[in-house]
Formats: sequence, structure tokens, C-alpha cells
Amino acid sequence: MKYFQLQVILVFRLTLLGLVSLCPSFAAAGDIAWYRFEVNEDALSPVVSFAGLNHALDARDRIFVKEGHFFKVGADGRPGTKDDARVRFFGISFASAANFPEEKDAQKIARRLRKLGFNAVRLHHLDSILSDSQDQPRGILTTAAYPSFNETAMRRLRVFIDALKAEGVYINLNLHVGYQFRPAVDQVTPMMPGERMPFASHPLHLFEPRMISLQAEYVQQLMRRLDLRDEPALAMVEINNESSLLGAWQRGQLDDLTGEYERALQQLWQKWMLRQHGHADNACKLWDSCSLTRKGVVNVKSSESVILEYGEGWVAGMQRFSRRAINKLGWETPASLRQHYRPHQQGNGRRVLDYVRFLSDLDQQYLNIIRKTIRQEAGNLVPVTGTQMYYGGVALADAQQHMDYVDEHFYVDHYDFPHKEWDRNDWRIRDSSVLREGWQSLLQRAFVRDARKPFVVSEFNQAFPNRQSAEILPVMSAVASAQDWDGLFLYHYIDGDRWLSVPDSFGLSGHSGQLVLAGMAASMFRQFQVRPLPTQMNISLTPEERTMLGALRDGVSGGGLPAYLQVQYGLNYKHAFYARVAMLHGMQAKSPWQAHHAGKPWREEDMSWAAPGGQLRYSESGPWLAAETSYTRMFAGRRGANGAVLDVEKFLPSFAEKGRQFGVMMLSSRDALPLNESRHLLLVLSAATTTTQSGVQAERPKQLINYDGQAAWWTLERDVANASKPSGSLDGVAPAWMERVPVALFHASKSKKITVFPLDGSGMRMKALPASSVKKKSDGFELVFDFPSPWYEIVLE
Repeated sequence: MKYFQLQVILVFRLTLLGLVSLCPSFAAAGDIAWYRFEVNEDALSPVVSFAGLNHALDARDRIFVKEGHFFKVGADGRPGTKDDARVRFFGISFASAANFPEEKDAQKIARRLRKLGFNAVRLHHLDSILSDSQDQPRGILTTAAYPSFNETAMRRLRVFIDALKAEGVYINLNLHVGYQFRPAVDQVTPMMPGERMPFASHPLHLFEPRMISLQAEYVQQLMRRLDLRDEPALAMVEINNESSLLGAWQRGQLDDLTGEYERALQQLWQKWMLRQHGHADNACKLWDSCSLTRKGVVNVKSSESVILEYGEGWVAGMQRFSRRAINKLGWETPASLRQHYRPHQQGNGRRVLDYVRFLSDLDQQYLNIIRKTIRQEAGNLVPVTGTQMYYGGVALADAQQHMDYVDEHFYVDHYDFPHKEWDRNDWRIRDSSVLREGWQSLLQRAFVRDARKPFVVSEFNQAFPNRQSAEILPVMSAVASAQDWDGLFLYHYIDGDRWLSVPDSFGLSGHSGQLVLAGMAASMFRQFQVRPLPTQMNISLTPEERTMLGALRDGVSGGGLPAYLQVQYGLNYKHAFYARVAMLHGMQAKSPWQAHHAGKPWREEDMSWAAPGGQLRYSESGPWLAAETSYTRMFAGRRGANGAVLDVEKFLPSFAEKGRQFGVMMLSSRDALPLNESRHLLLVLSAATTTTQSGVQAERPKQLINYDGQAAWWTLERDVANASKPSGSLDGVAPAWMERVPVALFHASKSKKITVFPLDGSGMRMKALPASSVKKKSDGFELVFDFPSPWYEIVLE
């Protein structure tokens, strides 16, 4: 992803601001001043607990979809009446063994989540590990023929759901995630000799009849055994995690089919062709394929999609070659070499488009079967989705037209494994930022939202040991609020095999830098503190356009749709900062909005962006993002040191030169009064988090180092006990360490006195900051922070 490095000077009235260091070149990992800090999730004091956002769930809280959002039915128990109340979900995933805590721990975990501000748990990877253990189940299925259930896992999961329900936490139930069908055991179509079933049987489980039948049986039994009919805690159901036939074709997975699976898919394709064209002769004339084997009714390879870019022949080939060469050189592509983006009405291009329609119809058939089973077992209200949109792109909207909400995933700086997948001692990251490398991709997520349906990001993270990982929760909350999205689910909470609260790959528990921000980010999103952007920009593409983009493999990298919208309609990712953006799918022609290019609410020379209403501002120079609401202020970003002088007029933070000039800062009212009236506030200053280097005599923080001497890649220093491997383990060791954030802030207030208490890991007061850290000004207070604590209780008199 491209990013910007433009200088900016912005006058922004905020009581609180902070900043982010985003690029590894700014400061070596060793320049960070660390201090030990661990959050005691079981003993959070009221000032840092956000438990008050929840209440125990009952029949009034059943979820349904109305007007493109999630609603609760209200006291009358009926949807579509005056007492319906809208709800947003700030959730977190539990994966594999973590879904089955011991019964004595279920209530404790549910209380932790409530205090951290969560109101939903995504039950993920229930089916991925086959487990016969009745003492420590790791999955909900046993090794017997599918579906055979582990009774201990089932009982523990139901107890966990009840504990969550009592603490006001809904569940998002995931169905097919990781189960891998076994032909000999499950009596499904066998593989060719020497071949292995692909991970999770992707994508064979979407069209093999017995697999589909068994999945419907799994859904039926799972919901009956968990007693989920009309269950108030059941907020939503995901049918399929990261898998569709269209997405598999785009990634070349269908090209490798052999044996009975290849033959079965080809037979389905031939039947579809006969329904569409009446006879193979009609199709072969339309496709110009009468000379081909079986008149062209063979499975279409993903590589054949290149014909849609320029056409056939040697001239088209030269155009493709020239464009790729020009792009590699970084030059601007001339108009003569740009993609045509026109749906082919005949020839091999039409054959490719027909094949994409065929795959979409198969996806839809599978999803409708499972959705019908869900509704029969769980009731008619529960919202259901198919799979994530980037597994097929905008064309997937046609396959999911009968689904109730839209789902997506988003990661910043996901781990890269150079040699072996998921080798926890051989990995690397870029140490990038959502505000720089991930900014464009985040805003472009709005392009796949359906204006008629709720929009959920069911996985997101910027995982340990990324040094900017503290920014992801508040940034996602701010952007999602402005776009008026409906659900956010962090991936994930804890490793259920270890149950240790330590910095650990994707785990939140033990990740102090994210934990201290969770409740404030949850409050900002769930309480609608950031107002949705006032303008709604709906994009209406025809079915032909959606199919063409699917055939061009939009969804593999996510670049197809944004590029098309830019070229055809002048729609830039920046539009998602100034207006709510969504697709308005239908069979109609283009909407009036599309009759002309989108106007730009910014100037190209602008170095800062201000969203309508003034609640969000973004600077490309840091970069940084700021949010100002009546009850919460947030700043995440990077700003160069300003020395010892605090710029009171601009209300900007002043970072000491000795630090990285990086921080994520949030200020929230804790007495239910607006910030300008509040006398009791909570301030969080967060930055990088790391774990402890094991096997050394003097306890010290584990350092981020270059991977194999490569300046652009980072990893953790090697473990003493495993020094032959290139990386330190992603399985962290306690205690956790946090980056010290030396910064000066200004708080506007008419009060005569202010007292600032650093808080310990439980949120209990420590000795107040000395008088030298608090200076009275004519219109407020100058506060200087350089203390080993990430959160502070502020009391005004």
C-alpha cells in the first residue's frame, strides 16, 4: 500500500492530543524506555471498568435487522415496533480451546470481557480440532464420523454462553471454519491416490453434495444441543469463514482440481450452461469455442481472465506486457494501456464471465441451504451472513443477496513466514501502522458495504510485537463510527491451550498497550459518540459490472474494485473519510450519482483532512488521527518533538525529544458529564508493548530486531533456549513491558485545582503527580507526563 509523507500544520481545538511513530527508520527498537506494567483484568477499579455499558440479556434483547442496522426487539418482544433499539457490537474472538473454559472459569472470563467494554464474543474455530478428551477438549467435534460431538466441550460451551449472557455479552456463532472432511470416515467423494484433502476442505465443501448434507446436519445438531432457538444471546451466525467458490477460482485453487471433484464441478458447469443457453451449440457459437473439446464446456482456468483486460491476440499480449513493465518502473500508465473494463458479450471473454456467474450461483445455492437450516433451528430473526467479502470481492454480493449482513476482515502488518507457515520461531513483520500503510486499505473497506445491510468487521488486529499496535482499537472505533458500521471483533482474546495473560501473537489478554484502551474505544463506538458522517454516498453497479470485476479477480488483493471506481467514476479512497460509502446492489441501471465523476471534497494540495462536522481530523505528515466528541477525545499518531514549550493555542501535545514521539491518547469523562463540564476523567497514554526475554539472569524486555539483517523486516530477538532459530517465539513470557510516553498536554478548564493520580495495574490510585507536573494557566492546566503508568485519574475542583 502506498502512503503519504507530506508536511502539515493544523490548528485543531482539542483538550487532548497524542501521536504515532510509524516507520522503523524513525527509531531503533532499543531506543524505547520500557517499564513493567500488567493489567489485572480480574480486579479493575470502577474508574477503569466499563462494565456499566452492559446489562444481563433477556427476551427484550433479541437481535434482528432493520433499516440496514442491528436492532433489539425491545420490551414488547416484537421486531418493527416503536420500542426497537439500535445496537452496535464491540466484540472479540475466542478460538479453538478458548471456547471451552472450565465451568468455574466461565463466569470470571465473562466478567473480564464486560469490564473491558465488550458486548459480543465470536465463537471461532469450534470445528477445527478434533478432540476426544473429556478433560481438556480443544474442539467441539470428536474423531468419529462427522458430525460427532464432544459432550464435555458442548456442556462447557453452553455454560460459557450462559455466563456471557448474564454479563450482557452476545455471541457470534461461526459454523464451517476448519473442519477437514475425511473421505474414508465421512463417506464423501475420495481424493486421487497420493492427494490430500485441502485445509478445511476448501472449496470442495461448497459443491460436493454429501459434504453439504453433512454440514446441514451439523448445523441442526449444534443448535439443538446448545438450545439456541430464540436465544437472546445469539446475535449473528457466520456460515463459512474465508471461503467461496468465486474466491477459490480467483486464487487459482480450482485450477488444481483433479479426479472426481474436477468431474463433478464440470458436470455442474455443463448443467448450468444448458439452463442458460438451451444447448451446447448455442453456447459454443456465443463463445467462439465450437472447435474446442466438448465445445468449450470445460472448467475455465483463472488465468483465462486476462482476456478481459485487453482482449485476445498478440496485440493484447503486448499491451499487457507493456503495462506491467511500466508499472514496475513506477511510471504513469498511458491511456492506451489502461484496462478497458468492458463486459464481453461474446467470445472467450463471455465464456469467462459466464463461468463466474456459474460459480456465484453455486455459492448462492450452498449459502441458501445452510441459511434455511439455521432459521429452522434458531428462529426467524437471527441475522446470518455467508463469508467475508474479500473472498470474492464485490461479485460475491450476488451470491450473498439473501444474507442478512455483510462481513469483512482487516489486518495491519500480519505475520509473514518466510520458510514454514506458522513457525512461531521463524517469522517477520514490517512494524507498520494502520495510519500509514493500512490507511487506504481501511477506508476502502467501505466500498464493499451493502447500504441495505449491517456491516461487520469480524476480524481485525495489529498484533504483537508491532510497536504501533496500541492504535488499532481507537482508530477502528473512530472510523467505523464515522462510517456508521455495526460491529467490530478484535482477533482474539487468549490462547486456550495455555490460558496465560501475556503478550502472545494476536492475544489481547496480557497485551497491556491494547488492554488499557479497550474500554474507552468500546464506549466511543457503542455509545455513538462519534456522529456518523452526514452524507451517504451509495454506489450502484450493474450485475454485469459486478461479474466483470469478479472475473478480473477483484477480492484477491482488494485492488480491482477501488481501481475500477477510480477510473470510471473518480471515486477515491479519501471519499470514505468525508462521506458514508456503500454499495447499493440491484438489477437496475446505474444510479444518477454515477452519471458523472465524484466531486472531491478536498484539494490535492491539502496536507490535512477534516471530516464534515469536525469530529475527525487526519494529518498525512505524522501521520495522525484525532477524534473529538462530547465525552471522549482521542489522538493516535506521530508528531515531532517540540521541545519543552507547549503550544497552548493549538492544543497539540508536546513530546520530549528523548522518546519516539509516538503515542495513543484517550481522555474520557467518568462522571457522565460532557468533557467541558466533567470533574472526573480518565486519561490513557499508551504505546508499544513487549514481553520478557527468557533465560537471562537480569529480567529485561525482549527487543525488536531486524530479521536476518534485512532493514525492512523485523522480528523478536532469539530465545536463549532456541538460539538456532531466527526469531524469538510468539508465545510471550511474563511480565509485560510498556513504552514510556514523555509528553506535555493542555487541559482547558475553569477549575482552580486539578489533581492527577497515576493508576496501577488494577486501576487503583498511586501517589498524585507532583506540583511540578501541573502548571496553572489562565484558561486551564499544563500537564507534564513522564511516569511509568499508562492511565491516570484526573480530578478537578
